[in-house]
Amino acid sequence: MSIRKAAAALVATAALTLGALATTPSLAAADSEGRKAEAAAPAAEANPYPYRGKVLGNSVVYKRAEPTTRSDILGWADSGTIVRIQCKVIGQNVLGNDRWYRVPVRGGGYGYMSARYVLNLDQIPFCRR
Repeated sequence: MSIRKAAAALVATAALTLGALATTPSLAAADSEGRKAEAAAPAAEANPYPYRGKVLGNSVVYKRAEPTTRSDILGWADSGTIVRIQCKVIGQNVLGNDRWYRVPVRGGGYGYMSARYVLNLDQIPFCRR
């Protein structure tokens, strides 16, 4: 094989590889728990946390075991973070807002964040029992 043909084959292989990488879904930014998430989930899988909210304030907002500030802290999200939300419930009133969002926590399961400190980016339904 001549050098010219080998170089052309190498360029063609590189172009195909780069084209395939460009169309492959990349990993999205880290979620509120610091884990990487797929950019797009397959439609067949039902996302248990299909809604989003943005954490407000100057610090962190705690994820609690129950929708009250007296319950255990299960995690937190930094200000500006986009969090995944399953639904909302009525809980302790925090500065005039008694809504709490059900959010995922590290290690599985869920916790609650006061809606007073989360700007909902989607219309959040109430949780079904």
